[in-house]
Amino acid sequence: MRKLKDSKEYCPYCKADLQGDPIPLEMQRHYGNATHFTRKIGISSMEQDRIIKWQCPDCGKEWERE
Repeated sequence: MRKLKDSKEYCPYCKADLQGDPIPLEMQRHYGNATHFTRKIGISSMEQDRIIKWQCPDCGKEWERE
C-alpha cells in the first residue's frame, strides 16, 4: 500500500482548516498523491507566471509561498 501525502493545512493567522474536499482516488496521482484539495487561494505574479503568495479564504490574510 502506498503512503499518500498528508494535505492537512491551517491558516497561519486565523488557524482555519484549509483542507478541502477529498480528491477521488483515481485522480490523486495527478495531484502529487495528495488526498485532499486545498482551500487556500493562490496569488500569482504576471512577471513570474507562478504562485507567489497564498490567501486564506476565511480571514483574507496573505502569506509568502515557501
